[in-house]
Amino acid sequence: MRLDKHDIFPLSIILTFAIAIPIALWVGFGSRQQIVRDLYDIAKYFAFVGICVAPFIAWFAVRVRRREKRFLTERGEQATSDFVALFAGESERRAANLLFERLRRMTATGRMPRLQKGDQLSGPPLFLVPDDLTEQIEELCVELDICTALDPDAKNALYSSKTVAELVSALARFIEQQGLESDVVTAPDG
Repeated sequence: MRLDKHDIFPLSIILTFAIAIPIALWVGFGSRQQIVRDLYDIAKYFAFVGICVAPFIAWFAVRVRRREKRFLTERGEQATSDFVALFAGESERRAANLLFERLRRMTATGRMPRLQKGDQLSGPPLFLVPDDLTEQIEELCVELDICTALDPDAKNALYSSKTVAELVSALARFIEQQGLESDVVTAPDG
């Protein structure tokens, strides 16, 4: 299940009552010494779990950064202009310009390895999480006032893109259809 911003309020109400009711019963029916002992145990378990989980989080973060640095070393870093030059059409170039910065922000190091058209989005060298990519595409469509409902086939192509070229081509199709000429689309590199 994926939560969006509209699910936060009902979820927060449910969690508040799920926590508040047992605490109220605990405080109402527990002795002072029992409450102090329980709070101490909760703090002790929280610290233990935190100490046990933190190394795994750090290990995964280091591993992801090393993997990205390895690809940066092998392929080199790519600039926006190099990425845009991979595509021929004007709408594809605009789409590539828009997508490049979003893709770069999704990397762990904040640096973009040299991409090719056939590179997988969820595989090397980007290793993007599909849900994160979908969220970024949705934000970009809202930012550009792209209505994906006008062309269900193009929407399906956009959200089911597997390669860099497919993603750029699908976004370019919307740019071409809807004639986007905003400042956001035509912003220069830099």
